[in-house]
Order: sequence, then structure tokens, then C-alpha cells
Amino acid sequence: SIKAINETVIINIKDNAGGINDEIINSIFTPFFTTKSSKQGTGIGLYISKEIIQKHMKGSLEVRNLEKGASFIICLPIKKDENANT
Repeated sequence: SIKAINETVIINIKDNAGGINDEIINSIFTPFFTTKSSKQGTGIGLYISKEIIQKHMKGSLEVRNLEKGASFIICLPIKKDENANT
């Protein structure tokens, strides 16, 4: 889902795959953290995503477990176009 609240756009991506194990949920944005073998993943995807969103887009990326899955929440500031007439 996507919605705008005040000066922020909130993008919420949910799944129904059972969620993220509570033992690792606080580590998933750590560089090189992976639950896969070294041949299947490098563990940098979520780390890079969070870095881009925070450092380059001035937003945030969070994860929460839901009843049946996980929810990734991206919050981005709405940039006003200074050249716009409105």
C-alpha cells in the first residue's frame, strides 16, 4: 500500500510467508547477514536498500512481523518542487 500523510509518503510491503524469526529480525539490515549459503546470497541487499533510503532519500526502512507474515515500511519525505506554481 502507498499513502501520503502530511509531508511523508509511506510505502508498506506485506507478505504472508510466516514472518521473520524473532532471533534474527534485528540483524537483517546488517551488511553480509544472510540465512542462505554463500553460493545463494551475499547478505547485502537489505543493507544497501536501507542505506539508499536513509542516506540518499532521507527516509527510513523498518520491518515488523505481522500475524501471518512480515511488513516492510518505507517512509520518504515529500519533496516540494520549488519551481511549481502550487
